Amino acid sequence: MERFSGFTAYIINHTHWDREWFLTSTYTTPWIPGLIDRLGELVKDNPDFRYFLDGQTLVIEDLLQFAPHYRGYVERLVRGGNLAIGPYYCQPDWRLTGGEALVRNLLHGARDVQQYGGQTDVGWLVDTFGHISQAPQLHSLFGIGSAYIWRGAAHPEPYFRWQGADGTELFAIYLLGGYRNLYGVTHAPELAVRRLETEIDNLQPFYPTPDIPLLDGYDLENHPEDPLTLYQARRDELPPGLQVRETTPGRFAHVIRPKLRELPIRPGELNSGKYAAVFPGTLSTRTYLKVMARDCEHLLYRVCEPLGALACLHGRPYPAKRYERWSRTLLQNAVHDCLCGVSIDLVHERMEATYRRAFEEMQADLQISLGYIFQDFAPGSYALSTNPGSYEGWQTVDGCLYHVKTQGVGVWEIGEGIPIRITDRPVETFVWKNACYEARVAPDGRVQVGVHRGCLAFLGALDVYEEHGDTYSEETGVLLGNLRPDGPMVVEQESDWHAVVCIPLSAAWGDIRVSAVVRLTFDPSPLIRWQIDLDSRGTDFRVEAVFETAQPGPVAAGMPFDVVLRPAGDQDLLPRRLEGDLAKILTGQREIGAVETFPFHDFVALSDGSRTAAVLAKGLHAYRAGEKGRFQVTLRRAVEWLAKPDLAGRVGDAGPRSYVPDARCERTVTHELAFACPGFGVDDVRFHALNAGYQNPPLLVQTQGTGSRTEWGFFQEALPLSSLQVANGRVLARIYNPTTSRQPLSRLTLQTDVFGHPEGMVQDVPAKGIRTLVAGEALLPPGLSPRLAVILTNPPAWRVGPNRGQPDPAVIQGLEDRVLELERQIEKAALRLTQATGAERYRCQHRVYVLERELYEHRLSIRLNRIKLENPAQAALDAPDEEVAEIGRRLNQLRIQRRIYDYIVQSL
Repeated sequence: MERFSGFTAYIINHTHWDREWFLTSTYTTPWIPGLIDRLGELVKDNPDFRYFLDGQTLVIEDLLQFAPHYRGYVERLVRGGNLAIGPYYCQPDWRLTGGEALVRNLLHGARDVQQYGGQTDVGWLVDTFGHISQAPQLHSLFGIGSAYIWRGAAHPEPYFRWQGADGTELFAIYLLGGYRNLYGVTHAPELAVRRLETEIDNLQPFYPTPDIPLLDGYDLENHPEDPLTLYQARRDELPPGLQVRETTPGRFAHVIRPKLRELPIRPGELNSGKYAAVFPGTLSTRTYLKVMARDCEHLLYRVCEPLGALACLHGRPYPAKRYERWSRTLLQNAVHDCLCGVSIDLVHERMEATYRRAFEEMQADLQISLGYIFQDFAPGSYALSTNPGSYEGWQTVDGCLYHVKTQGVGVWEIGEGIPIRITDRPVETFVWKNACYEARVAPDGRVQVGVHRGCLAFLGALDVYEEHGDTYSEETGVLLGNLRPDGPMVVEQESDWHAVVCIPLSAAWGDIRVSAVVRLTFDPSPLIRWQIDLDSRGTDFRVEAVFETAQPGPVAAGMPFDVVLRPAGDQDLLPRRLEGDLAKILTGQREIGAVETFPFHDFVALSDGSRTAAVLAKGLHAYRAGEKGRFQVTLRRAVEWLAKPDLAGRVGDAGPRSYVPDARCERTVTHELAFACPGFGVDDVRFHALNAGYQNPPLLVQTQGTGSRTEWGFFQEALPLSSLQVANGRVLARIYNPTTSRQPLSRLTLQTDVFGHPEGMVQDVPAKGIRTLVAGEALLPPGLSPRLAVILTNPPAWRVGPNRGQPDPAVIQGLEDRVLELERQIEKAALRLTQATGAERYRCQHRVYVLERELYEHRLSIRLNRIKLENPAQAALDAPDEEVAEIGRRLNQLRIQRRIYDYIVQSL
């Protein structure tokens, strides 16, 4: 019997479109028309040709903004089934992006797919750096029952039932060979059959049926090919019994699922770098970007849109298109290479400008909404809450301390402020005691708190470590030390109910300089709050805020729509060198040794069910957990290379060898953290109300209105809110239940789907469930613009200072020296190529492409950093630089050729 008899190779043609990575979209978008033109040529020659556009409609949006006349062309390809788009708007990093933004990504994508006449019922997560536990439920909300993944799985199973936090199952197709294993076969047609046989040989030991998916595509591939036509022309060379078919991701999922009887169940998040790297370093690279992203997402989904919905009930026309524009803008920055911080500096400079512009526009929009909401209120001071739960807290504004109480979404009157004494009183130590805890601030700035059976927690030390990694991967070195006081600790302000203590800290090690101004706020609430204004100079170090909580229990991390339990580390990884079947298919990056850094949103905690020790944070996402309840939250990781070779904790080539000095993060960033030790667990709705109150405290306003109203309660529930918006004439509230038990609603409520279409009445939310509810009707006719002046006394603040770093001329000179050396090596390699024959000719060509790719990576770094040195203010402008455009175009060609020859050489 022939060894390939009965096997079928299913080829999926696609591209992975990294629109902003080693270039900005200013340079990559002009490549898209050529991609579409090429697809048209392939379809003309083969009307059955199918192509998948990376699961994101943003590529089409970019194309039509650049070349609007392509719209009809695109629609014909989509409606004809030759071009598949969606289901997402973009390809975000799911670990770092907020939950509501992930919903909008699917929502915008679904509407775009419908607009262009397509349909997509399969997820495409082939380069996502890890997967959250709620991904199955989020896909299910949009009718998507299967998804392709590559990174994150901890078992070499090509198919499994991915069970989400709420029990929803998604049929997962795991691409063991990556998303490019049959890439570029037409570039060496004489080896096309050999490559096909090699890939099937490599993969078939892992597949339960003789159906083998093979993928022809790569990052920024803009000149696709038709491998099926090539194999049909060479059918006489194919092994007897082997069938070769072209398919799409959706078609293959429908073909293979009925053939699989028993499938393993894999629950929860998929966050392992065992078989393909998930790059833990990206959780802490360029933390200033993470802070910007969090603050902008929060301002849009938890402030502007909810206020716009409330204002709509008072006569404001609801600006849905404006909110959607901001949503799409923020999602463009959430793309994995962007938000992860692993792109060239120019990409991140543009992101920063985009965030700042959106933040200012949203601030102006919320002010308009306030004018409508308060037009019938009496003069006075009010708290405006967009949290559905109850809140009690203390806020300082303009020299006064306010005790604020709210009961859900709405407006609540607040009393007179308590005068604050500005003291700037030096102290050796400081003690604060309330009904929740007793705390002592030591001379070194650490806070001591009794939390469990007489044990002391030591909170807030700022430790500095060596860092030998790059933007993708962390590689922590020795502890250099911690920041020490460089001035007196002072009580800046106090009242009978609160105090703010300020401690200046700093330290230096060689060229490394780190400083911080730490402000601690104490009041009657259960929270101790830190404001850390962190600044630094230098590279190759990391700064961590250390919380030694002394609390027993498993690690619980807040993640989008969920709380996940994790071990302190992951040592279930493979060795650097592999043998046997795995060695043939694991050609990409992998984590090795041990992974100790994990993602979180909002909080990370230890809880034994009855007590909790939690660190809450705004816009930080990387933590390490250790013994005795120790948490280390990364505030800054200063590196300056996009990707380094030969890291101790990673196998494989992660990205271009680009010099990115802005990744040193030489700027002031204000970090906000808090510590709480409540007498209940993280599975209690009271904990999530505490977190919601910290993350999204009420807005405080003063108004001189002429009305009589002093209170307005609109929507109240005990569960967290993800969004409040207007759709289909209704105010829709998206709430979720992060606990493990069913939670009742306050009343029987109409539930809708994510688009706002009614589904039926509900009276509770199941464990881990995400539900969209009708909070009220929004059918009032628009009114006149109010002329009421409303003063927002605690407006959202921008927390990131300007970049003060600059490229090092010595590093640029080193790159130029390396370019000269590479040119000499290329000349020698090209000479060997002219003399080589047979298999050696392919190996020599591969060597030339490897060297040329590195050459152009360095040339691009040199040019970009020279521009920055010559005119820093112009670096982020959209006008393309002709030299950058040409270098970038050539670099992309060389990346493609080098990757193709990786597979050619492997097959020899």
